[in-house]
Amino acid sequence: MKDKRPRLEEVAYAHVLKCIKENRFKMGDFVSQQDLAHELNMSRTPIRAAITKLSGEGYIRMLPYHGAFVAFYKDQSVKGREGE
Repeated sequence: MKDKRPRLEEVAYAHVLKCIKENRFKMGDFVSQQDLAHELNMSRTPIRAAITKLSGEGYIRMLPYHGAFVAFYKDQSVKGREGE
């Protein structure tokens, strides 16, 4: 019988996306793999995979040698960006 527990990458993905959508992580905030790994009690590998997936979806911006930052999220209100 297969175990139906979600993969760690899926848990990390859901957590980070929820934090972005609930404005816990705001546009431009640094996303620390180490802090998330500690908070979720898992290694950085599934965190890194989740951040990469979120980057592909436009929620996170990856900058070489600098890390991951929250990109603009359409439900976040930013002065001067109405209509997007």
